[in-house]
Amino acid sequence: MLTRLTRTRSEDAATFYGSRTGTHTAALLNQRLQALVPDLQTRRLLGIGYPGPYLPSHAAYAVSARLQHPQTQNAFPHIAQDCMVDSGRLPFDDLSMEAIMVIHGMEFTRSAPDFLRSIWKVMTDDGVLILVVPNRSGCWAHTNATPFGHGTPFSTGQITRLLEQGLFRIEQHTGALMTPPALLSGLSGALPERLGKIARFPCAGVHIVLARKNIYAGLPLMEEKSRVAIPRQVAEPA
Repeated sequence: MLTRLTRTRSEDAATFYGSRTGTHTAALLNQRLQALVPDLQTRRLLGIGYPGPYLPSHAAYAVSARLQHPQTQNAFPHIAQDCMVDSGRLPFDDLSMEAIMVIHGMEFTRSAPDFLRSIWKVMTDDGVLILVVPNRSGCWAHTNATPFGHGTPFSTGQITRLLEQGLFRIEQHTGALMTPPALLSGLSGALPERLGKIARFPCAGVHIVLARKNIYAGLPLMEEKSRVAIPRQVAEPA
């Protein structure tokens, strides 16, 4: 069973979440997210990547911003406000979103620092950032059968450094999806999830990070990618 799923390739996130495994995955992650930030549906919420299965159904204001990537190209059904965005240029006003959830996003960006800089600008000063990112050491990052197996996974140290450099302050960092994806088609995965939450197993399928803006550090600056040499002009006397 494990070998058969490992050889299966996920066509895109929409196909995955339409499957039994995808339904169980969304249920497990939604339970963890609800426990982490219980008041999400009362905030102005922006979901980036492929957030459709995780946006609160009765949120006062929620926008799905899918990334321009083959895994996130097809819309999740029944999402009223949905658009596609470039990870380096989010088309939203500065300081306009009270909560930003990124799932199936960080691993598909061309530049994670630029992506975090765009998020920093869009968030309110008291806003909250929720990241769900594939764990490099977990089994979910090593099978193409789910969207978490595509793109670039991250280690704990990599996520920590990226957020610190992007001027975010980590408040909570935990793991989820303890059950291998090959087993979730027949199991709910609830028991391994509870045990993993207590034991903090390093083999979790994804990182879940709750962070806030470091508003005292100013706007994050990116290094200049290129410089144009200007020839020196020397005036000579006539």
